[in-house]
Parts: sequence; structure tokens; C-alpha cells
Amino acid sequence: MKQTSTPNSSNHITERLKALSRSYAHIGHRQAILVSGDLLWGWDLVYDYLQNAPSTLLVTSKTSPLQSLIEKQSVSIQTVRPDKPSTMLGFDCSNAIIDCTEGFYPDALTSISGTIQPGGFLFIICPLIKDWPLIEDEFAKKRTSYGQTGIANSPNTIKRFLDQCQQAQALLFQQISSDKKTFKERFEISEHLYTPEDKAEQPPSTLKSTDNTAPWGLPNTANEQQVQILNEIKQQTLSSLIREKLNNENLSSPRDQINTQKHFHIIQADRGRGKSHLLGLIADSLIESNTDNGIKSYITAPNKAAIRSVFDAQQSTNTALEFISPERVLEAVKPNDILLVDEAASLPLPILMAWSLQYNSIIFSTTTHGYEGTGKGFQIRFVNHLKQLNSNVYEHRLSQPIRYAENDPLENIMFSGFCLDSEPKGLVLNSHAINNAQINCREITNHELALSQNLLEDLFALLVQAHYQTRPSDLRDILDSPSIRIFALFITHDKIDYLASACLTTNEGNFGDNEDTLIKNIINGSRRPKGHLTPQVLTLHMGQKAALKLNCARIVRIATLPNLQNLNHGSSLLNFAHSALLKDNYDYIASSYADTPDVNGFWNKNGFSIVRTGNKLDKSSGTTSKLVLKALSDKGLKLVNDCKIFFKNQSNEYQTYSDLNDSDKKLVSIFINETGSYEAVKDILERSHNWPTHFKKAFPKKASAEFRTLVSNWTAI
Repeated sequence: MKQTSTPNSSNHITERLKALSRSYAHIGHRQAILVSGDLLWGWDLVYDYLQNAPSTLLVTSKTSPLQSLIEKQSVSIQTVRPDKPSTMLGFDCSNAIIDCTEGFYPDALTSISGTIQPGGFLFIICPLIKDWPLIEDEFAKKRTSYGQTGIANSPNTIKRFLDQCQQAQALLFQQISSDKKTFKERFEISEHLYTPEDKAEQPPSTLKSTDNTAPWGLPNTANEQQVQILNEIKQQTLSSLIREKLNNENLSSPRDQINTQKHFHIIQADRGRGKSHLLGLIADSLIESNTDNGIKSYITAPNKAAIRSVFDAQQSTNTALEFISPERVLEAVKPNDILLVDEAASLPLPILMAWSLQYNSIIFSTTTHGYEGTGKGFQIRFVNHLKQLNSNVYEHRLSQPIRYAENDPLENIMFSGFCLDSEPKGLVLNSHAINNAQINCREITNHELALSQNLLEDLFALLVQAHYQTRPSDLRDILDSPSIRIFALFITHDKIDYLASACLTTNEGNFGDNEDTLIKNIINGSRRPKGHLTPQVLTLHMGQKAALKLNCARIVRIATLPNLQNLNHGSSLLNFAHSALLKDNYDYIASSYADTPDVNGFWNKNGFSIVRTGNKLDKSSGTTSKLVLKALSDKGLKLVNDCKIFFKNQSNEYQTYSDLNDSDKKLVSIFINETGSYEAVKDILERSHNWPTHFKKAFPKKASAEFRTLVSNWTAI
């Protein structure tokens, strides 16, 4: 399809891109190309190049006009949605495209970059560069609470990303514009694509040495790191199996069998380091060694597509390695079998913990940095859990890239742009070194973070260290969400300020008198506006309608560096945030957290009251959640006290509907006549003695017309 909006012909651009691809493939690198302008213009330009590409992955919304174009065109493309980045695990492609004309999705962007092979490009179709940071963004809209004023966009995040693209010498195709000078100042524009053949022009520094070097290629054999880990795991696993077999053979009866000590191996690596390939080699080695002892080897992962590389790496024709879905592991795998788990950090913690209790030998493999957003949290929380068992825990690290060469431009853009390789500077401190150090608390603004690379990296790295589900998209909220407030505690040691603790809050509630209709609809369960989680929970499930009109600060994250915990820093920072919020006329503070004894003690020590306990296990923590509140005003104090009374009454049991208190009766009435809270009514029914007497049916998974009729009939008894 001929291009008329660029000074170069389509064929010329395609040939230049092919030459550039060969140059990058020669040195084992990938690169980003910004295609800036109208979506269909950008697609036409990219399509011309990709028509003969072996494989292409496209990230775009299901409503995008590109969906219908793909059906009509012959190019081989697989599409994924930008809000489903986990579906990209296990993919390999020669090139990838991400449609950013509607929204900038950090999780999808970082995930797709890991799928591209050397010599490949990540085409980023985006609005005009000068406009992109300032225009309304669908991703930002999805993370913007109801009532927030201004355009929902991500200016600081996108500007940061563009700066990283420039530093990595990413290329730019720019649709013709009258403001062309601005683009020349910031980027190499399309007519200046460099290749080694351009003798009159200077190529990008990453391509300078391609003329006289041997071409890069995928390693034919395992590298030194892989071989070392392979031998360690093979030796340890086989020796433990032999010991176990001898122990059991020498015992007079099965009842005399001793408890086998567990062995867990954890392989951690960034994307492209060959951990899936290593798993395949490990599987080969273990299967060959276990052919006569009845021990089987299984592999599991979030989905089967994610482990294609594992099976591709197997060198033997033995097919004894069997994939098994996570939900079937406990029923099919025996305690002495060997279980391999790929992309372990993408699986819920409760599942991983259950496996660690059931099996004697598990080999976990997981991505370290934030493509999946969970590596560091997995490393800290789950590894600590394993060490508390009667087990040996072996941690292995792959650092050398395998699927592409070191200093890859595309990886550099993603790691730097989203702080994926950041480590907190404060990890060098210890409690003895800072006995007399100066401690200072202050609030940090979005603007300050946008200007300070070091401060942003320290903050994000701290959150990654402390929380299991910190993702690249969280960086956008830190940089650009107007409802997020950031409080920080610094320790000054040797004249250097170290970030030791951080507390992030988001604004909720504060609905006006002109929003009474909306409030009524929230109470009835017919509306659930975006955001405002705490006041909506208190209103819908607990009948506390005042919560929506009060000004709430919900703590979304509070974290202290692991090496500086138990020094009262978190409490000191919480007190500072309390004083700041009090001055700004907030009515109460709220927080929801994983229910563990140490965390319960922290909130109780700082004057927070438990008002609600979740009835489902959190997928990340493996525990139920608790909601705590602390009053900052007289109105806030009344709300907290009313919530405490409601929470206390939830332990009461009743004979019949007539014995319910007024607040419970109101919740039942709203449920029958409107939509209401199924969760609240289910709790009430479970505490009423005559409910199972009259109605034998189990509770449905969700409310239905039939169930509402049953509840209505029950109230008349």
C-alpha cells in the first residue's frame, strides 16, 4: 500500500528497515521504532515491512480498527489485548507491534518486549510525539477515580519513556507535521535511518562495529552459568533420592519411614536469560536418571503456551516430562515425584505454598524483574516461607543473556524506562550503622519524582522489594496519578539521604450534596463508580452511607526496607502522614492488608481499628484481608465507631429474621428490592439458625432472581 504522507517511498523504507534488521541481527540486538501519527497511517507503514516477516505479535484493543484490517490482509499476525499482558508469556516472534494511539499500557509494553528475537523491532504506533504525553489516555482513564478533575493522561511516564528511547537511539517514523523542527531536536527521524551501508552518514553507536565482527548467534550449548546450575541441581536431587530410597528400604515397616527433608531450587533470571531452556535440560537429566525408580517428572506453569521453550530445549527423545495444569497438581503428582514450576511468580501464593507442603522436591523458575511484576516479592516472601519449613533452599541466578546479546537497546529502554533493574541504595545500611543517624520525613510530589531519576528508582525499588504484586503500571500511578500522595522517611548517613520507608495514599470519598442520587444508587448496589474502594465497601456491605461524603485517605502501600525493619520507621512515617492528612481536613484513614499476626500488630499499635474481615483468600498473599480505619475528625470518629459496632455484631447469631438488628434488616430489604450486597446477606443468613431448616439449597455463587425470592420468603416466616 503506497505511502503518500512521508517523503520516502514505502519500498525504500522497507528496504532500509530490512538492512537495519540485518545489522541488529548481526550483533544480536533488538530495537524500538516509534511510528508517530495517525493509527491507519502507521499501520500501513508497518504492514509493508511485515508482510514477509515469519511471525508478528500485535497488541491492540478488541475494538481497534486494526482488528478488521488484519482479517483482510495476508500478513501472519497474532493479536493480544493490552490489558492481558500475562497471555504473552512463552511467545517468540520476529517483530511486535503495540498500538498506543488509545492508551499507554506499561505492563503490556514490557511484556511484549521480551518476546522479540534478535534483529526484530518493537513498532510502537503512537500519537504525534509533541501531543502524546498530554492527550487523554484509555489506560489512565481506567485508573482514574470517579470525580477526579482534569484530563486522564500519563505525561510524566510517557516523557520518561521517550527520553529512554532517545538515549537508546530508538528510531522514529514521523507523520509529516508543520512542527517538524521539534522532532529533529529530540529524535532521529525516518529519513535518517542508519545502516552500515550509509557511508556518508554516521550509524548509531550500537552498530559501529558490525563490519569486522563475526555474526552473533544463539548458543549451541549451555553456557557456563547454565551448566553449573544444571550440575548442582542434578547432583543434589539424585543424591537426596538415593538417600531416601536407602532409608525406606532399611525400615521394617512403612510406619517407620522417617520424614524426608525437602529440597527446593529457585532459578531466578530476567527475560531472555535461558531459564526455560535450562529447565528443559534439567528435565532431560532427571528423567534419564529416574527411569527405574518409579519417580515421575512433571512441569506446570500459568499456561501450557508459556513453556514451549522448555520442551524445545529437551535434547532427548524421552517424552516422560508431562505438563500438568496448576489446578491438577495436587491430585495427580505424588509426594516423591519431581515438580518443575515455570513462571512461578505468576501463580498465586496459596498454590505455591500448598505444593511446598506436599512435595519433597520442587524446582521453581521465575522472572526476577518486573515484566510480570512479581519477581522480587516472590523472592522475598515465598523464599522466606520455604526456609521456615524443614527444607533446604537453593537459590540460583542467571544473569547472562541467551536469546539476545548483552546491552540490548530494547531491553535497556524497558529496564531504564520502568525502573525494572533498580535496587534501593538503602540496602547497604544496617541498624548498627544508623544508631545516631538523622531521620527526616517529608511528602514527595509527582513533579519531584519526574525530575529526580535517583529518587524515583529508589522509591519504586523499595515498593518492589516489599510487595508481591508491584508492576510497571504502578510506576505510572506514582508519576502521574493526581490522587496519589507519597510520604517518605529518609535516613541521613555519611551526608547521604537514603530512602528507608514510604507510604502511598489515595484520595477517596468526599462526595458532594449534589450527588445524593449517585449515593443512593451505590447503597442499592446499582452503581459502582470507579475508585473509592473503602467508602463503597463501607456503604454497600455495611450500610454506612456517611462514608461516601467524608474525606478518606486510603493507604495503598506502606513499605520499609527489609534490612531496616523493626526499628519503628514505619510507625514514625505513619505518624507523619497522619499529621499531614489531619491538617488537610481528611476525616479518616483506611487500609486493607493481608491478615498476618505481625501486620495486625503494626496497625493495632498505630491506633487503627479492624472493621471488616474478607471472606476470600487473596490470590497473592494466600490469606484473608482485613480493613482498618483510624479517625481524623469528629465525623470520622462517629463513622469508625459505627463500623466497629457493625463488625462486632457480625459475630452474633439469630433464630429468625425478626431477631435481626435494624442495620441487618435494612441490608436484607435492599437486597430483595434492589440489588444490594449478596455478600452481606449471605453472612446474615449463615448466622440465622432457621435458614437451613427451611431452605436446604446451598448458597449460589452469585445472586439470582430465584435466590432473592427465597430470601424474601424467609423474611415472612
